[in-house]
Amino acid sequence: MSAFTDIVERLRAIVFRRREERELEEELRFHVDMEAEHQRRFGATETESRRRGMLALGGVERTKEEVRDARGTRLFQDSASDVSFALRTLSRSPGFAIVAVLTLAIGIGGTTAVFSAIDAVLLEPLPYVQPGQLVRLYQNDVGHRSDRGFVTPVHYLDYRSRMQSFSATAALRTYSETGADVGSGSEVSRIRVLPVSADYFDVVRVHPALGHTFDRGDERGASLVILSRALFERQLHGDAQAIGRALTMNGKAYTVAGVMPDAFADPVIGAVDALVPMDLRDGLDAGNADNHFVTIIARLRPGVTITEAQTELDRVDLALANQYPSAKDSRSILFPLKDDIVGDSSRALQIMLGAVALVLVLVCVNLANLMLVRASERSREFALRSALGAERGRLVRQMLIESLLLALAGDVAGLVVARVAMTAIVRLGSSSIPRLGTLALEPRLLIFSLVIATLSAIGFGLAPALRAARADPSDALREQSRSSTGGRAQLRLRDGLVVAQVALAFVLLVGAGLLLASVRRIGQVDLGVRPAAALTFELHLPDARYDSIARGRFYERVAKELEALPGVRAAGGVSKLPATGPFHQWGTRAVTGPEAHAERGTSAQQRVVSGDYFAAAGIPLVDGRLFDARDDAGTPRHVIVSRSMATRLFHTEHAVGQQLRAGGRLAEIVGVVGDVAVDALGGADRYVYHAHLQFAGDRNWELTQVVRSDGSLDALQRAARRAIADLDPQLVMFKPRPLADAIGQGEARREFTLSLLATFALVALALSALGLFGVLSYGVRLRSREFGIRMALGAERGAIRRMVMRQGLAVTAGGIAVGLVGALGAARLMQAMVFRVSPLDPFVLAGAAAFMSVVAAIAAYLPARRATTVDPRSALQ
Repeated sequence: MSAFTDIVERLRAIVFRRREERELEEELRFHVDMEAEHQRRFGATETESRRRGMLALGGVERTKEEVRDARGTRLFQDSASDVSFALRTLSRSPGFAIVAVLTLAIGIGGTTAVFSAIDAVLLEPLPYVQPGQLVRLYQNDVGHRSDRGFVTPVHYLDYRSRMQSFSATAALRTYSETGADVGSGSEVSRIRVLPVSADYFDVVRVHPALGHTFDRGDERGASLVILSRALFERQLHGDAQAIGRALTMNGKAYTVAGVMPDAFADPVIGAVDALVPMDLRDGLDAGNADNHFVTIIARLRPGVTITEAQTELDRVDLALANQYPSAKDSRSILFPLKDDIVGDSSRALQIMLGAVALVLVLVCVNLANLMLVRASERSREFALRSALGAERGRLVRQMLIESLLLALAGDVAGLVVARVAMTAIVRLGSSSIPRLGTLALEPRLLIFSLVIATLSAIGFGLAPALRAARADPSDALREQSRSSTGGRAQLRLRDGLVVAQVALAFVLLVGAGLLLASVRRIGQVDLGVRPAAALTFELHLPDARYDSIARGRFYERVAKELEALPGVRAAGGVSKLPATGPFHQWGTRAVTGPEAHAERGTSAQQRVVSGDYFAAAGIPLVDGRLFDARDDAGTPRHVIVSRSMATRLFHTEHAVGQQLRAGGRLAEIVGVVGDVAVDALGGADRYVYHAHLQFAGDRNWELTQVVRSDGSLDALQRAARRAIADLDPQLVMFKPRPLADAIGQGEARREFTLSLLATFALVALALSALGLFGVLSYGVRLRSREFGIRMALGAERGAIRRMVMRQGLAVTAGGIAVGLVGALGAARLMQAMVFRVSPLDPFVLAGAAAFMSVVAAIAAYLPARRATTVDPRSALQ
């Protein structure tokens, strides 16, 4: 028989199994009948001849098995029978099946959801052509090589012309978010605009779907714009004839040069509504070799490594240091763009993956416990099947198939859980974890969940299956005759599983406790402002309608109109909110005082303010005065400094009346205010504040408004929106939110991790409590005769209750002891995520142990109470 014919016969035997079985039975019956007829000819009776015919055949069922083996279909048919048998068995225990499936859904769904985040952020390559060639360039001082600073336009232009390792080099303005107001009247809206150099499209290798890109000539102030597909549809109704027409943004006409493809996103800042040419003409910003505000991304030439490119970049930097003396200490460093985008968010995701993996293991342990109980209840069934000749391998396979069916059902339910969890993950972490918004339940995630389900089935089903298959039939039947539901050895095994559950839950509790303590410590940090009862929103004045004089007057008018609203105590604007990161760090030197002749000054945060900003933000006046009408464009320049800045430049001398030079501009100090934090962790920095009325001509400072009120912030937001519309109906009140939310965004990643880790810890706690409850209930049922005898001999019910409680707490203590080792290791991995909390914080460890013990005591109470309800007479019968 050829191999092809053999395959066809095997497939025929599988597809037409029933007909093949019927034909086989008929053939075997024919052989038995022929042998019986032969025996009758020699005088055997009907019954005897039939018996001899069966003996000659060697047993019908055995012969069938041999034929199936010869056909090569036995494994398939046995598996099909096992699946059918497992379905019937599970249908007779719907409660067990539902609990198992729902438990698995939590573990598999949570694992799939977290892995989807890992996949989208860490594993999935950037959605660009040959993303491995993309790099980002940072600039820093030779004495601070670990810093990642922005680049000057002057350096960018030289890199673009000199760097042979790059096939294309692009500049982006991401120093602060750039926006524009489009539309008119009530239809005006704020869009996100990204200024880019002409080479940007060659770096990302994405070109407009309609129209054309920019050229280098457009970098000299051309009023062109390339729209996103969404903005093109919304503003121009998707009309392809609109290419080349004008679109008004911020009151200025821009020519629509093109439309980007659907779902295009910049690799650094994400989705944008419009791209405009970056202005790289020599001037105050672009011509200053010491003015760092440009982001640079580049594409390596094929075959060039990042190390080779860095070597060439170092050579170019040395040449530029001689060419630009003011930037002689500047050096640049390259990073793979993917690594730069992901940054330290990988640690948060790795912690989440570890946490959900622990939950999945805990789910498997919990189900193994349930399967052990189920196996003990079916011990008589297994004993009878083994006594009747069932092979141990067949028993193991059948129980594993039962586990696999549960796991597959749990996988289907888990996909629903995963979808819900993915939505929650995106909602919680999209502001702090890059690329998290791209999460989707893709086919490879379905394969991942299926693999997890299969491994879980083996994980929770193998030990109970092997234990059931090793059971001695006579021992099982004797235990059954004593009405026992299991042996003491099985109870010890289940105790060990509960210890593992408690240990895993304790590890997660410690992790959540460390993050909770960190968030609490962050909340206690003095940021130097009073965020409560304050509203903030951005207000942008277009150059086309507001010159420097009009901008200065308008922001002051805005402050006065807002202060006139009911309940408002103070209002003002600032160029960058406190505790939201560094911004405009300028070199600052004392012109008078003890530091007047120092060779080097100090770096300081520069802020431009309007109105009564300090009172609105809750920053106290320490000395001198605040800005008022004396600080307008017609008077000598005045500044206010923070307390730490005054101390740094003037030591113990009185700072008010002293002079300093900030960003090359001479100014007199008229006041000293309290220190404010530069980020949400409370990192103090030195500040210099400039009055907007005197500084409006420097550039169009987009001031974020802060309004302090005694009333509802929601009502204040509505009233402020009406006030702004009365002043200028074409302005957009952008990003309105409480000040506490605005300055708390810096810790969004830690809070995201805490939210998920706390959720996993609670799930683990519930599962371990259920496991403890189950094993104690099983132990009470196993020892019911013992408890009956004890109470018949005069034992008090309280003593019995305490005995069971002690058993539960002993198991819990063992789990905590084991979990302590794991918790110490996990805490060290989380060291980068905690804030002012030791990974070995005794209060966190003790709190987690106490919480675990309380939950364990509650879980142990019901079995302990049930133990005292045993009727001694019933137990002794």
